Amino acid sequence: SPTRCGMVQEYCIIPQYLSERWRRALKTSKPKKTFFERIEPYLYLLPVLAVFGAFVYYPFVRTFTMSVSIVNSMGEIKRFAGLRNYAQLFSSSEFWNSLLLTFRYAIRIVPLQILLGVVLALLADNRKKKSSPTRVIFAFPMAVSSASIIWLLLFNASTGLINYVIRQQIAWLSDSRMALNMIVITTCWLTMGMNFIYSYSGLQTVSGDLYESASIEGAGYMRMVWHITLPSISPTLFFLLITNTIGAFQTFTQVTLMTQGGPGSSTNVLAYAIYKSAFLSNRWGYACAMSIVFMVILLLISLVQFAVEKKGVFYQ
Repeated sequence: SPTRCGMVQEYCIIPQYLSERWRRALKTSKPKKTFFERIEPYLYLLPVLAVFGAFVYYPFVRTFTMSVSIVNSMGEIKRFAGLRNYAQLFSSSEFWNSLLLTFRYAIRIVPLQILLGVVLALLADNRKKKSSPTRVIFAFPMAVSSASIIWLLLFNASTGLINYVIRQQIAWLSDSRMALNMIVITTCWLTMGMNFIYSYSGLQTVSGDLYESASIEGAGYMRMVWHITLPSISPTLFFLLITNTIGAFQTFTQVTLMTQGGPGSSTNVLAYAIYKSAFLSNRWGYACAMSIVFMVILLLISLVQFAVEKKGVFYQ
């Protein structure tokens, strides 16, 4: 019997002996896509893939290749070396000292960064006022591009403002016992604006009804902060934990401008050690091997943090 075919404008004959599935397929068949229609979605991805390929994927492949090769002082690969660079790396006391120093630095600075951002956000959180100059002041460090230079001048042993105020001559950056702490202070101030903005944004998501109910029950301010505010903004705190940890391990500019890894090796963190091995000592293969190990360490730390996330982060 004649039936109407789905995309065809004329009548066609479908034999009665065909199964119902075939009859349904013939009725709903669609025209084939052209070659351009098939590749069109991938064309939209080409700009992003080109950028990532040039600045992410190719450098990573190049770094890994150099880490298993003998590389001359000009950065040219000469021959395959296997795991020789990694063997030298793991037998180097300088690498282990830099790695331990980086962990010590991260343990000191990450809690301070998060705590400072949350405290400033709590001070600026006024739900009755929609705008406040306090928020602008707390976010101001983000607009300062030469923070390390400013703190370098403040910590100067002879002409620094801090020594002038306290009337003492303290070598803040030349003393191996204090240099790392000065880097911590500088980095905390430098990242204060970002941590404040994210913490303040997280506070705005907490419902005011929770505070009102808690106040009716007689809860004090600190109890509400501990039992309501912090659990409610735990996703934001987890995000700050990830970003600040990665940022602490990647600290480079402050060390380069303020201490150059000194005095001695008291501030020779892993990122600066990679730079010094590559660009100052021309040990390109060794530096690339250190970079790969550095990436693996950050990956493992992130995986551990995401595993802990399931127990300590509460999503509303």
